Amino acid sequence: MSSLLNGSRRRRRLEFEDEEDADPERRSERSTPSVDSAKRVRTNGYMSDSQTPSPPRLPSSRRRHGNPSQDEHLGGDSSMRGAGPNHFQPGAIVRVKLTNFVTYENAEFYPGPNLNMVIGPNGTGKSSLVCAICLGLGWGPVHLGRAQQIGEFVKHEMNDAFVEIELQKRPTEPRNHVVRLRIIRDGNSREFWLDDRKTSLKHIQALTRAFNIQVDNLCQFLPQDKVSEFAALSPVELLQQTQRAAAPPEMLEQHDALKKIRRDQKSLELQHEADKEHLEGLESRQENLRVEVQRLEERNQIQEKVSMLEKSIPFVEYRIARLRHLEVKTEKENAQRRFRNLEAELEPTLQSIKHTENYQQQISAVVQARRVAVGAAELEASELIKRVEVLDENIMEIGQSADAERVENKKRTQELQAIQRKIIELKARLNDAPIEFNASEWNERIREKEHKLREINAEIREIVVQDKELMGLGKEVLREVTAEEEAMATLDTQEGIKMSRLEKVSKETADAWKWVQDNPDEFEKEVHGPPLITCSVKDPRYANAIESLLRRTDYLTITAQTHADFKKLQDQLLGKMNLADFPVRRTDGSGDDGRRPLSAQDKQHFGLDGWAVDFIDGPGPVLSMLCESLNMHRTGISLQDITDDQFDAIIAQGQLNTWVAGTNYYKVSRRREYGPQAVSTNTRTVGPARYWIDQPVDTSAKEEMQTKIDSLKSKFEALKAQIRPLRLNKNDLMAKVKDIEGQMKEIKNDKAEIQKVHGQQAALPDKIKREEEALEEKRQSGVEFRARLKKLQIQHDHAVLRKAKVALDHKELVAKIRASHEELLEAEIRLIEATSDVEALTERNRDIHQHLEDERRQVKQMEDESKEVKRRAASALQVCQEIRSDPANERHLEHFGSIPHDMTIENLEMEIQTESSKLEYVHANNPNAIKDFERRQVEVNRLQEKAADTERKLERMGRQITEVRGRWEPALDKLIEEISEAFSYNFEQIGCAGEVSVHKDDDFDNWAIQIRVKFRENETLQLLNQHRQSGGERSVSTIFYLMSLQSLARAPFRVVDEINQGMDPRNERMVHERMVEIACKEHTSQYFLITPKLLTGLRYDERMKVLCIASGEHMPDNYKQLDVSKIIGIRRAIMAAS
Repeated sequence: MSSLLNGSRRRRRLEFEDEEDADPERRSERSTPSVDSAKRVRTNGYMSDSQTPSPPRLPSSRRRHGNPSQDEHLGGDSSMRGAGPNHFQPGAIVRVKLTNFVTYENAEFYPGPNLNMVIGPNGTGKSSLVCAICLGLGWGPVHLGRAQQIGEFVKHEMNDAFVEIELQKRPTEPRNHVVRLRIIRDGNSREFWLDDRKTSLKHIQALTRAFNIQVDNLCQFLPQDKVSEFAALSPVELLQQTQRAAAPPEMLEQHDALKKIRRDQKSLELQHEADKEHLEGLESRQENLRVEVQRLEERNQIQEKVSMLEKSIPFVEYRIARLRHLEVKTEKENAQRRFRNLEAELEPTLQSIKHTENYQQQISAVVQARRVAVGAAELEASELIKRVEVLDENIMEIGQSADAERVENKKRTQELQAIQRKIIELKARLNDAPIEFNASEWNERIREKEHKLREINAEIREIVVQDKELMGLGKEVLREVTAEEEAMATLDTQEGIKMSRLEKVSKETADAWKWVQDNPDEFEKEVHGPPLITCSVKDPRYANAIESLLRRTDYLTITAQTHADFKKLQDQLLGKMNLADFPVRRTDGSGDDGRRPLSAQDKQHFGLDGWAVDFIDGPGPVLSMLCESLNMHRTGISLQDITDDQFDAIIAQGQLNTWVAGTNYYKVSRRREYGPQAVSTNTRTVGPARYWIDQPVDTSAKEEMQTKIDSLKSKFEALKAQIRPLRLNKNDLMAKVKDIEGQMKEIKNDKAEIQKVHGQQAALPDKIKREEEALEEKRQSGVEFRARLKKLQIQHDHAVLRKAKVALDHKELVAKIRASHEELLEAEIRLIEATSDVEALTERNRDIHQHLEDERRQVKQMEDESKEVKRRAASALQVCQEIRSDPANERHLEHFGSIPHDMTIENLEMEIQTESSKLEYVHANNPNAIKDFERRQVEVNRLQEKAADTERKLERMGRQITEVRGRWEPALDKLIEEISEAFSYNFEQIGCAGEVSVHKDDDFDNWAIQIRVKFRENETLQLLNQHRQSGGERSVSTIFYLMSLQSLARAPFRVVDEINQGMDPRNERMVHERMVEIACKEHTSQYFLITPKLLTGLRYDERMKVLCIASGEHMPDNYKQLDVSKIIGIRRAIMAAS
């Protein structure tokens, strides 16, 4: 519905072939567009123009093919050259159909097999066709440089879009391949069909790879937004893309293999050199460490002997302990034998004593048993007493419960009487006269007050809104008054004069500088303002000369001193404040390095007064910035013009390139590669200074500001006058609101009171019924009370009976305790008698016992000593076994087995002390020398093996490089030679020269395409870059390079979008001539050239096809109503008549 909004709707495109006259094969394959589509339908057919002179030319009025049946009206032949499928290369695009894609609703294109020129004004959708080809064949938006999400290619307000591309089949295949893409806006997803079968992206990519379609190669597919990216391709990248476009796949694989092998070789060489250097250092350190190692080995031998002697101690200890164990064993056996003989001799006496002791022990056991029986009886009596106490508590609780029930019954009786009285009272009130209450009347009175209140509040809200609007206007007026007064005050200051001058030159730069002044804490270092306000000319006489060196942007440049400050300015001013006119530069202060192109003597000799930077006063960073960007420190200044001799001397001297003398500016350009004579001079007249001159204060500005201030103050007074009556009216209304709210409150209170009384009277029958039910419930509770009281009485009686039974049991137990005490007393008396007999016998045989104990003690002592000696021997044996099992002690085992029998521990300790004293005379400065030496020797051996292995690997890599390079380099040379021949031929046809070569390097990553061109007769071939050639010359060279790949291209089609933009008419015409000649040859790949404009009278070839795209509000809804041939005929008739 865009036509209803802005009247510039796009309509359907005309199909430039009528269905009756189109090629039968094409017509049979064509998808018929919908007649009801709301946007475009674009279709094109072939037509020849045989009556046009050779080479044919395309007239300026002819921007699209007419219908062949009407060709006679154009003064041309109606003969056609068919473009059937047999003329297409396998994989070429036969048809493209778009539905809801970007700006297209329904459009279908039929390109030709050779050169296809897609023309039309900007914005009509030419580049959208390129996008459709890219996306439809399985590539993503990243290859287009436009939208980031694929869903953005769906037409506005549509959910999905479709792209259908028909690719020419191979000779062995039965039919063409049709790839169909559906783009779904939600989720940014896509679906593919191949030959009417749904498939995956992987299968589509496999198909395009099989046809060698290279959308990701800028040499083959160059969309509009990637042209600058192609121009920025480095020579190395260009070689890579050229191989992809024109070389067999194995060449690219060989190049990648060479690059990888060479990278690995370089890495290995660097590592090899580092290893060799490291090895030499290690060997040198090993040699220096040998003396220290020998000294340390001698010390280690002494330490090892000391260690061996120390380890011999456990062996000596074991031998001594073993011998002592044998001695103690003999002594222990003798002591045991004496003890047994003594026991046999004293056996009768001991038996008598033992019999008496046994009787004592039996009596003691009886006493203990009877004590236990007494304790158990006493414990049982205590338990019975506790049971009595529990029963007492139970009886007391039952009595308390009965008392509580009686109290509760008394309270219940009182409540029953109160309920009876209340029932009598309610029945009496039931007989009173009924109370009338009409709720609707009361509500109506309340709603009436509320309605009045809402009306008044609405008036108050309206007044508040008006008051706020007027207050807002008043505040805005006051802010404007304040701002104008401050601005007028600043005009009287030097800073204000400068800011006023800056605002006149660039309002956006002034806003940017104000933000910098208001936010100084945002920056790492001080940010300096534009030279227009921060700098001045020291001597006014030099103002004209100094200003002739600066451009407008130089005056307005804001200077940052760090990269972070520069980035901060860019983000704030461009990203957040959306400013455009604010030049920002960064300087590190090294712009003016103090060096001058001429000495003071030469400067005076050439008639110069000084250097430009010396005549400017300003902050150091600003002056540094001017020197970096304008070479102010290397530009000479003179008030007087120089003589011809001085001019010739300056040129001959060759150091000074820019100077201002008198009223003339001089700039010398030197091309040193062409020799000392390649010098050109540019001169211009110096104009009067505009900025760095004293100017009077602009009084007209102050008068304008004062007039604006007076007008704003008058406006403020008028606003105050409008607010006063509004506020008086608001106060009156607020008083009315308060009065009405009071009335409403009084009415609501009266209503609530009457409603309450009325409700109470209406509820009397239900209330009486509830009270009667409560009365009955209380009566029933009385019956339940008597039952509970009877139950408690029964529980009380049972508890008293249980208590009596427990008391009788306790009485019987007390008698039992008394008898047990008597039996215990009898047993204790007998125990005392038995103990006395044992003590008397023991006293009479004390000497015998003492002798026996001494012998027993002697046996025990021998047994303990035997155990200790045995333990020491076992411990020493374990240490000896550990020493023997340690592999480190293997060489000392013979010594341990041959220790002399007369060797004592004292002898060993003396020998150890002797050897230890020798260590004091053998010092080692580095105790870790041997470990370091051995560890380093391991590293030396490892590095020697690694070096030998690396040399073998390097030799193998060298052979691999030689082998692969022997296959790849000749093929590459041949390919580049063919490209160079085509490139040179293209340039020769336009009277220029060019060649293509390969830059070769030891590093295969640095192999690159070198393009050399010459556009003028007296020049030599120069490398193509952005410094030597103009933009148009680079564009010509780029398109000629792409055309040189046409005959070698392995891709079935190529796309170039708006490559002719920026060319001058001469270059564009020459390029078009060559493009038509090359792209329209037989057996070449399909070529798409997209351009928004063409020159008149360009060459035309029968194999060309021109696809014209048009849009606008004058396009008919039904494209069949548009007859391009008739339109061209009318146009020619008008031109003939004029």
